[in-house]
Amino acid sequence: MLQAAILCAAPCSLRAAGKEFWETKDPATWNSEEKQILLGRSPWAREAFARMEEKSRQATLGYGKNGKLGVDMPDPSPGGPPGGVKSVPIGEPVPPAPKPDSGQRLEFRVLARWETAKPVRLAGGPEIPELAGQFYVIRLRGLPLMPPPKVKAGEPAPPNPNEGMLQAIKEGSRLERIGKVAIPCAHLFSGSGDAATEVLLFFSRGAVPITIADKVVTLESRFAVFHLSAKFPLKEMVYKGELAL
Repeated sequence: MLQAAILCAAPCSLRAAGKEFWETKDPATWNSEEKQILLGRSPWAREAFARMEEKSRQATLGYGKNGKLGVDMPDPSPGGPPGGVKSVPIGEPVPPAPKPDSGQRLEFRVLARWETAKPVRLAGGPEIPELAGQFYVIRLRGLPLMPPPKVKAGEPAPPNPNEGMLQAIKEGSRLERIGKVAIPCAHLFSGSGDAATEVLLFFSRGAVPITIADKVVTLESRFAVFHLSAKFPLKEMVYKGELAL
């Protein structure tokens, strides 16, 4: 009987041991490493890739066939054999422009994070605008945006080199659910300084909010020559028994 009791109790113990720290620990006791996990590698913060689409590898917005740099994209890099893929890590300097007609595909590693999710807020996520209560807010970090131009003291600020790209990101971004109308991006806020490659996307919670019955919500974004897709399994985005978005 004792042996049977131990065997019956074992699965329960294993399930308890397998729970994530945000389910078992009080937020006040989360350490720095745990907070960084929530902010960068959790169900609410997933890595995706903004990839240059195959059909756009020749004459594209930002680069012409001569390989010269335009104003709406950062500098891609060949960085490998023809047909390969160059990945630009989050937060690292953008590499130099490609050679003309090199055939090189390009991708940027992007972090997509639900800033309005309660665990992200408890982990110390950056402040977001007050109107966020009406919206789902997703931060994208590591987008193919130009670094801010350097301005000398007394000189007027130059035009934002990312203006066209930011408008394209807003118009081309939406949240998709199977069998339901997509939720378009209603507002976009861009970062500055060290956060120049970050944007906040606002999606209305509206009359038909996302529920766990939707199973998966996908962030789809097409802008200029890039396509970004990030899937979020909703059953993993539950905090203290409630869907946290």
